[in-house]
Amino acid sequence: MKINKKELVSIIQNTETFIKPKIELEQYCIDAKSAVDIIFFAGFEFNDIKHNLIFDLGTGTGRLSIACAFMKAHIVISIDIDWDALIVLKRNIQSLDLEQIIFPICSDMNNFEIKRLHLPYNMKITTIMNPPFGVQRKTADRIFLERAFTFSDVVYSIHLASDKIHRFISKFIKKFNWIIDYVFPLKMVLEKTFQFHTQKKKKIDVNIYRFIKM
Repeated sequence: MKINKKELVSIIQNTETFIKPKIELEQYCIDAKSAVDIIFFAGFEFNDIKHNLIFDLGTGTGRLSIACAFMKAHIVISIDIDWDALIVLKRNIQSLDLEQIIFPICSDMNNFEIKRLHLPYNMKITTIMNPPFGVQRKTADRIFLERAFTFSDVVYSIHLASDKIHRFISKFIKKFNWIIDYVFPLKMVLEKTFQFHTQKKKKIDVNIYRFIKM
């Protein structure tokens, strides 16, 4: 079944989001349009979704995972440390009849390890993730990149748009023999999530990085 962008945005918009978001985990739900824009970008510009094995690190309630499933990913492995978020993801999976495509795993990124040789050798592996920006805990995003680089063929990651962050990422990933292949700028909409937020909605500038091996 083919699906257009407008239809997919509507599906994602109607999924459940965090019930009790945890500030220490920086649990902000990605808006539906941004989620679909990212997956369409990865899927159509680079053919990195269809028939691929997808890892969604820090999946939360699964908006990126669900978008990948509708873009005909072969299998989506959705990983998050928060069991409460995964319960919501499971309900979303069931309501959309995606149990045979999306498989949630509860794990701390610091403890998550998977060897490339244990994964299908004939299947391309794409990791797509929305890691913590490091506002609550500096360097929180680094372990996500480190883990993704150990088993992926290509990695997409969302980071705040700034020259300082770009310079750091460029230098950091070279240690793992990865490089930036493409940067896709995006305005992401964050809805009011915590009591200290003063605006109902806020637009933030982010960059979607596509990383590949040297």
